[in-house]
Amino acid sequence: MSEEKKEKGISRRDFMKSAGMAAAAGSVLAMGLPKTAHAAKTLKVGFMAPYTGPASRTGDMHRMGVEMALEEARAAGEIPVKVDGKTMDIEPVWVDSQSSPEKAVKAVTFAINRGVKFMVTGWHSSVAMAVMDAEAPFKIVHLGHGGESQYINFKINDNPEKYKGWFKGWASPPVYAGLYGPPLKYFMEKGLWKPRNNKAGVIVEDTDYGRGWGEALVVSLRTAGFDVMPFDVNAIDETEFTPLITKYKAADVSVLALTQTGGVPMYNIIKQTRAMGLKALVVGHGLTWTGEWYQNTKEASDYVLCMDSPYAISPEQKDWLKRFKAKYGEDASIAPSGQPYDYTRLAIKVLNEVGTLDFDKLCYHIREKVKYKGVWQLFDWATYNDFWTDFSQEGTLHQLSRNDVRTGDYMEGFFFPLVQMFGGKPKILWPTSLAAGEFKAPPWV
Repeated sequence: MSEEKKEKGISRRDFMKSAGMAAAAGSVLAMGLPKTAHAAKTLKVGFMAPYTGPASRTGDMHRMGVEMALEEARAAGEIPVKVDGKTMDIEPVWVDSQSSPEKAVKAVTFAINRGVKFMVTGWHSSVAMAVMDAEAPFKIVHLGHGGESQYINFKINDNPEKYKGWFKGWASPPVYAGLYGPPLKYFMEKGLWKPRNNKAGVIVEDTDYGRGWGEALVVSLRTAGFDVMPFDVNAIDETEFTPLITKYKAADVSVLALTQTGGVPMYNIIKQTRAMGLKALVVGHGLTWTGEWYQNTKEASDYVLCMDSPYAISPEQKDWLKRFKAKYGEDASIAPSGQPYDYTRLAIKVLNEVGTLDFDKLCYHIREKVKYKGVWQLFDWATYNDFWTDFSQEGTLHQLSRNDVRTGDYMEGFFFPLVQMFGGKPKILWPTSLAAGEFKAPPWV
C-alpha cells in the first residue's frame, strides 16, 4: 500500500512528519520549562511496533489499536492514571523498531532517555531478543510484546532476575502457534483429505521468530505422519520465491507450510505458489497480519490454512470490529491491532491497580495477580505450560519461562482458531467445537 494512502484524513508521511515536529517542539519547550512542569502531568508509555520498514502496515495496525484503546480507556475513566500519588495522563511515545533489532535498540534507548517509564506491544522475535537487553538495565516493564519465539523463553530462563520485567504477548510456537499437525491429522482420519504422499516442506523468514516457528512446524508435522524436509529460510524482505517453489515442485511435496511477517513477502509467496502450479496444501501463517491481504492475493489465497490470529466469535468481538471500522474506515487485522488494544487496556489497568512505577511491585502483580479477560483473549502469566518436547532433538525437554503467556481454549488463554480461506473470508475449522464448516481439500492436490 502506498505511503500516501489516507488514514482518517492523514497520510503516513504526514503522520511521521507531524510526530517529528512534535518531538522537536517538545524539546524546545522542555528547555524553557522546569522539569517538574511535565513530570506531574503525564506518564510517558512507549508503544513499540514497526511503524516504518518492511512490516510497516503491521505497525499501522498497532498504532490504530493502541490509539483506540487509549481513547476508550479515557472515556471509561481509566485515564488519567493514579501513580505514586500523582494523577497523570498517558502520553504515548511511538517507538519505531523498523523490523530491525539494531534500530529497535536505538529507538527504545532514545525513548527511555526521553522519560518513557513503561513499554507495551511490539513485533518480531529478533527485535525482542535485542530490546530485552536494552531495557533490562533500566528496569523497564515491557508488557505484551508480540515476539513469540521459544528462544525468548530460553533467554529468560538463563537469567530470570535480569529479564523478569519482560512479559510475552504471544505463546511460543511449540505450545501453540506451530501446532498445525493435530488438525491436519484429524482431516486425514476423517477422510476429508487424502494426500498423495507424506512429503512436506517448510519456508520461514530468517529471523528468530521464523526459525523458532520452523522448528516447531517440523516437529508438529512429523507427529502427524509427514516426512518433513529441513526448513528453508529467506531474507525478511525477500519477494522472489520461485527458486524455492521450484525445489518443492521437484520434491513433489503434498504440504507447504510457510510464515512471513512482512505483507509483500507473504502476498508474493502465496501468489507464486499458485501461479507455478504447486500441487500442495498451503499453510500460510501470517497471511492475515495486514488488513489488505485479500486485495493483494485474491483467489491465490483460497484453500490456504491459517492459525495466526484471533477471530470474532462473541458479540463483544464483533462490536469491536465495527467500532474499529467506524473509526478508521478500514477493516482491522486482528492480531496486530486487536491484541495491542488488549495489551494497552491491560497496561492501564495494571498501573491503576498497582498505583506505582516500582519495578518489583509491577512485575509481581503482572506475574502473580493478573487474570485479565480482554476482548480477544484471557491474559494470565501465573498459569503456564511447563514443558514442550522437541522430537527433532531426540526427545529433549525444554522448560518454558513463567513469563510466557498462558495458552487455553477460546477465551481461556492465548487462542487462535484454525481457519481456511475462501474468497477472502475465513471459515473456522478447528477446534471442532467452534467449527463453521468442514475442511475442503484443494482440487489440485
